[in-house]
Order: sequence, then C-alpha cells, then structure tokens
Amino acid sequence: MSVEKSGKQPMQTKNKILIAAVSAVVIVGVALGIYFGVHSSNKDSNNKDESKTNNSNLPTTTSSALPSPSPSANPIPPGQNGTMINGTLFPYYTLTGPAPAPVGVPGMVYTMCKTPGTFSISFDDGPSAYTHDLLDLLDKENLKVTFFVNGNNEGCIYDPTVQSVLKRAFNSGHQIASHTWSHPKLTSLTVDGITTEMTRLEQAFMDVLGVVPRYMRPPYGDGTFGNGNANDQKVQGTLKNLGYVITTWDIATTDADIDDNNNPHKLTDEALMKAEQFQYTSVINAAAKGTTHMALHHDTYERTVKLMAPWSINYVKGLGYKIVPVATCLGDEDPRTWYQKIGKPAATTPTTCTK
Repeated sequence: MSVEKSGKQPMQTKNKILIAAVSAVVIVGVALGIYFGVHSSNKDSNNKDESKTNNSNLPTTTSSALPSPSPSANPIPPGQNGTMINGTLFPYYTLTGPAPAPVGVPGMVYTMCKTPGTFSISFDDGPSAYTHDLLDLLDKENLKVTFFVNGNNEGCIYDPTVQSVLKRAFNSGHQIASHTWSHPKLTSLTVDGITTEMTRLEQAFMDVLGVVPRYMRPPYGDGTFGNGNANDQKVQGTLKNLGYVITTWDIATTDADIDDNNNPHKLTDEALMKAEQFQYTSVINAAAKGTTHMALHHDTYERTVKLMAPWSINYVKGLGYKIVPVATCLGDEDPRTWYQKIGKPAATTPTTCTK
C-alpha cells in the first residue's frame, strides 16, 4: 500500500503543474484577443468617422424646376430601360443630375431648327393604324422624331389600341407634343376655347403617359402664318400663358392635301411621291447651304409611312443632316425639357372619348 502511495504523489504534482501552465497560456491568449479586438474595433470606428467626414465635403446636387432622377429610390423594372422620375419610368434615356433650363421660349413661334446640322422630321394627327409601321422604320434607322398628337381627331387617344401605339412611341424615346384635342382652327376659338383644347389633351397625356408637353403645333399653322391669321396675339398669347413653345415648319409634304384616298381622284404612287418630294427638294435647294429645316408629315396616311418617310430619311441623311426631334433641334437636348410636367400615369384610364 505504501509503495502505491509513494508512486502516485509525483504524478499528481506533475499534473497540477501542467494544468497551471495550460491555464496561463489560455489566459494570455484571451487577453491578447481582447486587446487586438478592441484595437481593431477602434480602428474601424475611426475609418468610418473619416469616411463620414470625407463624404460631408462632397458637393450636393442643387434643385431645379424640373425633376432630377432618383434611381436608388425608384428602381427600374426588370426588362426596361430609362430613368425613374417622380415614381414613374421616364423611358429610353439615362438621365443624371438636375435638368437644364429649357431653351425653347413659351409663346415664341419656331419654323426652323436652331442647332447647326440638324433637321427635324415630325408627324401630325396620329397615332393611327400606320404608326406601328412607322415606329418599326424609325427603330430600324435608330432615329428619334416628334409626334404632334391629337386627343380626338383621327382616333380617340383613350382607345386602348391608340394608347398602346402612343406608349410605344414615348417608350422608344420619341418626343410627344400637343396638336390640340380636336384639331380646330385656333383663331376661330375664344381664349377659353383654346385653353380647353389644350388642357383637355394635357389631362389625357397625364392619364396615359404621365407627362404634359411643352411643345405644340397649331393645326394648319393657324395663328402663326397665313392671310389674316399671321401672328395672332390671342392664339400666341394664350399658348404662352399655358407654357407652350409653338413650332410649325418650313417644309410641308402636303400629304394631307394631295393624298386623297377616294379612287376617282387618287394619285398614283409615282405621281404622289413626285409631288411630295418636290416640296422637300424645292425648299432645300432654294435655301443657303447649311440651313436647318423642320419638315411636316402625317402618320395618318399609309403612303406617307411606307413611301415618303423612308425617302425623306434617306434624302436628309444623304445631305449630311442629323435627324432629331423638334425640341432637340431647337437646343432642348435633355428630354426632361420637352415636358412641363412629369408624373405618374393614371392607374386606370377611360377607353372612349366623349364630345
């Protein structure tokens, strides 16, 4: 028994010494871990404070009359492009920073482009059954134009088919402008009548697209030129008060006058194209080299869309011009300046127009 006791005592002593040593190592390790953890935390905290300090020195974006995009607050829906403004997708263009001050002056009448080397091609009275074909052509050519749209003329703007064409044009990056609600001669109306023609269409544009245009074209150019109707102060003053830039043209294909679809009077395709092309070439050949132009067409005519539009594009490009929307050729290159208001379209819209 005594031998067994004397043999165990040295082993117990060694175990105690080993346990004490291990404990000491653990204590030191924990202490070092705490030290470096606190040191690292303080370093990260200092770095964050420096980051905040540096960011506070960055310039802030100034506000403007027109809305600036807010991509982080309004993510773009999958499969679409553009910039979110005021909670709705403003299509096609990637826009950053505040919008520039508009160049086009409300109430002023423009008949020609101002930016050298530009040429605007525009289409009135639609959308129509032929506008999809025109948009196909413009997509293929990678061109942007201006559509001067009526509310209830060739078709009702609230008709679902018309809405779809209008939305396609807008989403493709074309400029949408006003051509009045029902296409009247504005000089025949009172100030209240002119106002109603414009504001009724404004409401429709807001319902369908979420925008109110800044640019308009008077039907027939009435109130801007012509015998007894040039520089009509009632018309121009009312449009100015409503915030509209007035644009007409210096080249008219006259398709609305000569493309008569009644068979007894209908021109052949060849005769029609010869007459309409002359409207282009005669004006351009008579003008000084480098003169800018605004050309008027109507997308309500099949032959305009399928024959004249392709010819016009090739002819103008061959002369070295850059084809752009009306607003762009006047200096309003940022599409936010094409509109007086950008907001959210209506969740639901009417499907018919009422007189």
